[in-house]
Amino acid sequence: MSDQKIKKVLDWYQNEVLRDSFELESQKQKFIDNIKKTPKEKVFEEYKPKKYTLWQRIKKVLMNI
Repeated sequence: MSDQKIKKVLDWYQNEVLRDSFELESQKQKFIDNIKKTPKEKVFEEYKPKKYTLWQRIKKVLMNI
């Protein structure tokens, strides 16, 4: 390839890398903003174990479910 073509390809590649980095940063910021908008109660919900009946527990133990 000629020097001009190589230079053109390198310029194109650098522009693409730069554009991708800007796009990535903007998506990161959107994600961060989205997380900030989410209430803490929704993120850190208390774990409430499901109550099983006696027969459901027996079935769970015997069937390895």
